[in-house]
Amino acid sequence: MNAPLFANCRLRLPCIAFRVTEVKRRRGLAAHSTYGVKADGLRDLLITTDETLIQFSRARPTQQTFFLIRPWDRRLLGLPDFSEQLTFPDKEESEGGWSESESESGLDDTDEPPSDSPEEEELSVDPEAHLRSLRLMAHLGQAFSALLVAQQRVGEYKRVASDQYIIAQVKDPASIDIMNIRTLDIL
Repeated sequence: MNAPLFANCRLRLPCIAFRVTEVKRRRGLAAHSTYGVKADGLRDLLITTDETLIQFSRARPTQQTFFLIRPWDRRLLGLPDFSEQLTFPDKEESEGGWSESESESGLDDTDEPPSDSPEEEELSVDPEAHLRSLRLMAHLGQAFSALLVAQQRVGEYKRVASDQYIIAQVKDPASIDIMNIRTLDIL
């Protein structure tokens, strides 16, 4: 995923998008309107705003598409950030203290040659990748600040202002594979 980009009065925002399936106004005497919102993959939530939202449901759909989005954060994957180059004070430290013979050979006496057996390859799991995926699922299962956006034209969205933070949470972190990861153009 690319980093967010602001250019030409547009925000190109990589995000996880959850399609809103229902918006219903709650009765109340408050100066602001409160809406009950349902979205695929998220727990039901309330949104308070000065704006008047189109009310709809699966039974009474609307042509305008709404999404609750979670801006993408590269740190969710737990990958190293190489944008900051490490500086080493001397050549010995930059080579990790290896002599030329050790770094050229690539193997020492304790390394075993890789197995050609396909059975062993199938059973081997990269423990670091597995740990990263577990961390990702744990992060995505936590509550997050969401943005509500409404489609304006094909591929363009406008943020719907809310008077309070929109706190959303995934219903089932195991269903993460159905989430919609995309980049939206927000006007």
